[in-house]
Amino acid sequence: MTGIGNDSMSSPAPEQELRPTGAAFTETLFAALTSALLFSLFLLLPLAGSAALAFAGVPLVRLAHRRGLGPGLAAAALSSGILAALGWTTGGAADAAAAVVLAAVSMALPVLFSGWVRRGAPASRAFLVLCAAGFAFLSGALLLREAAVQRSVRTEIGAAFDAMAPSAAPAPGGKSSLDPETAARMKATFTRFKEFAQAYWLGLVGASWVLAGGIAFFAGAWSARPAPSAELTRFEALRVPAPVVALFVAAGAGFALLPRPLRPWAGDLLLPLSALYFLTGLSIICHFARRWFRARILRAGLYALVVYFPLNVAVGLLGLFDWYADFRRRGEKA
Repeated sequence: MTGIGNDSMSSPAPEQELRPTGAAFTETLFAALTSALLFSLFLLLPLAGSAALAFAGVPLVRLAHRRGLGPGLAAAALSSGILAALGWTTGGAADAAAAVVLAAVSMALPVLFSGWVRRGAPASRAFLVLCAAGFAFLSGALLLREAAVQRSVRTEIGAAFDAMAPSAAPAPGGKSSLDPETAARMKATFTRFKEFAQAYWLGLVGASWVLAGGIAFFAGAWSARPAPSAELTRFEALRVPAPVVALFVAAGAGFALLPRPLRPWAGDLLLPLSALYFLTGLSIICHFARRWFRARILRAGLYALVVYFPLNVAVGLLGLFDWYADFRRRGEKA
């Protein structure tokens, strides 16, 4: 049985901040501009650019591991300023404020907790706190925004789905080439997705944050190697402590047993925890894949395969039971 402080590698000694140099300034500026570019793709093309949003924090995390927390936060602030100016010119003060808030979570928080690892904290603990802090920050910001604009997120989600409906789910008997039965089935599926997103939007935000935060935190560290703290921030060593299992079980029981008015609260907690355990299971697969498959293309194919249902459920269960079975330690003994 393993705890969150027991990473497969020991924690690094605190590292000293590097003094500013011309190379450091250039690296800081480049990281800020790259992150702003990736983030702006999301602002301009929300659906197509959503993947770029997850990678917006990678250059900044890389900078934090290589140069220290100060340069990383400075680059995050510069990038946020660029995005605020972009939001102001395209949509006014409200869009500028929303861009700054979202940028602060998606870029500054991974930098902050990567700096914590640089100071000597275990990487798994830092990532777990990053997930909780980001979820709390985003939830609070969205709920405050609801009160400020007097328009619920649920209503906005419904409007977004309604705008997509003509192309995603053509009405039966319309101009679409689909037969009426297929069109009706697509429309029913689309309606279920819409209702689920409206009911559990907060949990979907949390799950998205866990996945995006994982990409920024671990991919940024990977790109910063051989920096000492980056060497110790390894995705294949990710562990979640046993007490979180109890929280997952409680959320699952609430989702199954609570009456409908209270069920979304349990679901909003269950979704991000499910994403966390999926990442934990994927890290176990990554640990063994690096030992068994030397060719990177084979490992990439394996990772792409386990994302799909129902294999992703099995991956999540693998991560859920790791606190008890400690699959990596058992594998070392085999």
